[in-house]
Amino acid sequence: MGFSINNPQFWRTEGINEDEIKDYEIEVDENGNIKLPDLIRDKLKLENGTMLKLKFSNNKINIKRADPNLSKVYIEPTTDCNLDCKTCVRHAWDEKIDSMKFSKYEKIIDDLQKFNSIKRISLWGIGEPLYHPDIVKMLQMAKSLNVKTQIITNGLLLDEAMSKNLLKADLDSLIVSIDGTSLETMSDIRSGADLNKVIKNIKKFNYLKKNKVKTNTEIGIEFVVMKSNVNELKDLRKKAFELGASFIFLTNLLPYTEAMTNEILYSDSISRSKPKNRTPLRPEVYLPPTDLEEKTIKSISKIMGKTSSVSTEQISFDSHRGYCKFVQEGSVSINWKGEISPCIPLMHSYNYYIRERKKYIEEYHLGNINNKTIHQIWYSDEFKNFRKNVIEFPFSECTQCSGCNLSKTNKEDCHGNEFPVCGDCLWAKGVIQCP
Repeated sequence: MGFSINNPQFWRTEGINEDEIKDYEIEVDENGNIKLPDLIRDKLKLENGTMLKLKFSNNKINIKRADPNLSKVYIEPTTDCNLDCKTCVRHAWDEKIDSMKFSKYEKIIDDLQKFNSIKRISLWGIGEPLYHPDIVKMLQMAKSLNVKTQIITNGLLLDEAMSKNLLKADLDSLIVSIDGTSLETMSDIRSGADLNKVIKNIKKFNYLKKNKVKTNTEIGIEFVVMKSNVNELKDLRKKAFELGASFIFLTNLLPYTEAMTNEILYSDSISRSKPKNRTPLRPEVYLPPTDLEEKTIKSISKIMGKTSSVSTEQISFDSHRGYCKFVQEGSVSINWKGEISPCIPLMHSYNYYIRERKKYIEEYHLGNINNKTIHQIWYSDEFKNFRKNVIEFPFSECTQCSGCNLSKTNKEDCHGNEFPVCGDCLWAKGVIQCP
């Protein structure tokens, strides 16, 4: 019997680099116990009592933790912002706008010292993180945990002083939100944002990074794709080069208002999935690796129509099941009040639209750092059971039918699952993405 760990998704989930991937010979003792190599034990943070998940196929076994380590922490410094974007969730809620007290943040960092598995701390949420007066100190404290750090910003407050301070604090990743490559589109979607100023600020940031502070901070771009700006994607790579961005993160629009529902680009594909039985009305199309040229894409789309399912490398995509990156990759999200949620989408309560169907999301918190430690919350039975349930993903396929009253909230679903239910989550379906 073979022991296979040559699964890139497995290694990415467990935080192991590609160059560490190789086959290992392992021994089964007289009692049938498998002794794992020290590298795997260390990477998986295996202790006595740790539950593992085995997947057996073709005389091979894939082994991973049944319950992921806490590896990524999202912290929301503030819900305040210097812009009022059309795409913002604040158009669909009535929550108080406020910022995290620094003493609360200190408690978070102190709690996180009890974990040896954390790899990244991301300082962002609903608001603009650079709006927080202590954002640099927050970054410095995060780095004291010997982790990677990340900030997502609109770039308008990134003046020379702020840039120097962020660089001196050894920021690892600066992601800039740009929803248009033209001045007009950018200012329309992001409500008056000045693209020229953003470009000027990022160029200054890069100059300081190269010539003054000299760090390896990586620049990225986040772009929310919608009908109003999809035609500008052709210029985005050139813009990324101009900004010195080494990656571009594209995500779909999540409409929080009815007026924005006409902007989505996934009205048909959101319900396209592998049917249980292939039929002439819903043929399954297998795609080989293909160059993404405009003419080719248009031709392929003619084959697909609106109802076919897509398969690549003979592996069928099945959107009847969801994959929650937040849970699978071991993350928590902490809002400005110190309330801990399993993901960004459940940090706050709000309305949004799936196509033209209005849905209310009720926030889900597993505790508050004011009265519990993060360690207590992470290892609580409630949180462990939630993670187990989401990994199994037994939820109703609400994005497929969108028909009953239960799909109007995340309280319960027609499979008998109780709050919070995730079958309608567009993050779990891969439609919406977060860095």
